[in-house]
Amino acid sequence: MRLHLAVISLLLAPLLPAQFAERAHPRLWMDEAHQRQVELRIQRDPLAKAMQQAILREADEILRRRTAEHVIHDGRRLLRESRLALHQILHCAWAWRFTGERKYLERGMHELEAACAMKDWNPSHFLDTAEMALAVALGYDWFHPALTPDQKRMCETSIRDKALRPARKLIDTNIWWNEARNNWAQVCGSGIGLAAIAVQIAGDELSSGLIRDCSDLLSRCNHFYQPDGLYPEGPGYWHYGTNYHVMFAAAVAALGDEAPIPDRLEQSGTCMIHLHGPTRIPFNFSDGKAQVSGKSPAQAWIASHFDNAAQSRDCRQVIARCLDPEDQTLSFRSSPLSLLWLPEKVESAEPLALHAVLRGEQSAAIFRTSWDNRAIWLAIKGGTPLGGHGHMDVGSFCYDAHGMRWIHDLGGDNYNMPGYFREERFTYYRLQNRSHNTLEINGGLQDADCKPCPITDSSTERKPFVILDLSKAYADDAKRVIRRADFNPRTGVTRIRDDITLPEGEVIWRVITDAECEIDGDQVTLRKQGKSIRLQRHGEVGTWSVTEAKPPLEIENDNRDYRDLRLTLPAADSLTIEVEITP
Repeated sequence: MRLHLAVISLLLAPLLPAQFAERAHPRLWMDEAHQRQVELRIQRDPLAKAMQQAILREADEILRRRTAEHVIHDGRRLLRESRLALHQILHCAWAWRFTGERKYLERGMHELEAACAMKDWNPSHFLDTAEMALAVALGYDWFHPALTPDQKRMCETSIRDKALRPARKLIDTNIWWNEARNNWAQVCGSGIGLAAIAVQIAGDELSSGLIRDCSDLLSRCNHFYQPDGLYPEGPGYWHYGTNYHVMFAAAVAALGDEAPIPDRLEQSGTCMIHLHGPTRIPFNFSDGKAQVSGKSPAQAWIASHFDNAAQSRDCRQVIARCLDPEDQTLSFRSSPLSLLWLPEKVESAEPLALHAVLRGEQSAAIFRTSWDNRAIWLAIKGGTPLGGHGHMDVGSFCYDAHGMRWIHDLGGDNYNMPGYFREERFTYYRLQNRSHNTLEINGGLQDADCKPCPITDSSTERKPFVILDLSKAYADDAKRVIRRADFNPRTGVTRIRDDITLPEGEVIWRVITDAECEIDGDQVTLRKQGKSIRLQRHGEVGTWSVTEAKPPLEIENDNRDYRDLRLTLPAADSLTIEVEITP
């Protein structure tokens, strides 16, 4: 079952948002004809059948769980409860539609009643409102044939009063997320747009206007994926923003209208494969988490929509691994939308290139020896600390070998620490260059507002390399800073070379690792789980040292078991630092 939505949208006459009001329920993603196709798919595709079984098991578990509550757990966000409601309504509604069992309908209605009984959906943190609006809209839309008039009215009134009217007011006063700066635009635009589609009736200007405005907002998010598909907020927030963007685009396209699909979305799906090492841990820059990840619904939809064989194969392989009870490295998120958009099995697919160079606001290069899970993998970035989730990680890299990650990005810290997204952001250790695999010059921080540091040269051919100009990030501490990474495609041996002109003081070359560090002159051996890699200094005189990667403040993550391995060099008119990493 291929979802050629782009073709469908071209064949059908474009519909104005007002015409969505004439469409029968369910409107969101899966009408009755599409449901029958999914039922056939489950019968003939063993992977789809296994996914369906996992989804129904989760729905059965939800029968015994509490409903969402109006609890602001951290003093600011209702988001945990909004996500709980969406997860539980989606599973119950899916289970009811495919089994007809009343227990799922009743449990879903309890969730809808709990959400609608809340005094509000926390519009002061509008992500919470958008996600709860989608949860209630989905339940209203998919349970629609079984709802009483009073239940329909309850959902419609709550969606309009607690989501659509607040959204209209915020958009009219030009709320910041309407400027398409980051993932908020995609989540808020999609959540509100989908809710408006679900409840729209003839002559409904509130819903019609919001559908148009949300579609326009998502169209303005096109630049997130330019020019090569690398999302500026990293792989973690790619999943969040892109999942929501895809949910809206898929719903609009299925209804026959022109969907706001980013120009480089297919390339971005391939980019996400490159950004995950053989450990399945992503290159987790920009507040991302260093945890093994599976496949999100957006990745399934992109692979299917663009009929991309390589993405389809990778998507199915990872989901199958998630469902394998003997493989404990991944867990299946049991999203019904992943099954709805599951790509067909492909008999053959051209292998993806081993290396990728990705330019953009957060430029990066990724190299690997193979697509085997024991491959050697290097990911390195330029970019800028600018942006809501940016870190002072310009020049930082991660390294996988022997099935493990050796050189780490620690990821983000607690968002509720004072000023985390404001003036105190770069006072925290995990957000500074002092906790990333890059340089510290004259004891200083990277420039938080620097323009993006670009890739100036690269090759993905026989001798892969990348050159990054980091000078803007160190403008206060050196005249020029150039970082080069050379990667041996056969052995995975990597050489990192830094050329620094007129540093203001001593230079620290640093990596963060969870391995034991054994220093022997110019060489350091990292050891864990019976394996080892070696770092060898070449060129300028310098001194290796190791300390715990401990932050200065007790409120920060203590980074237990992580070490700060440093190579310190004295100031000079010019310095060349070369470190060879041998797996």
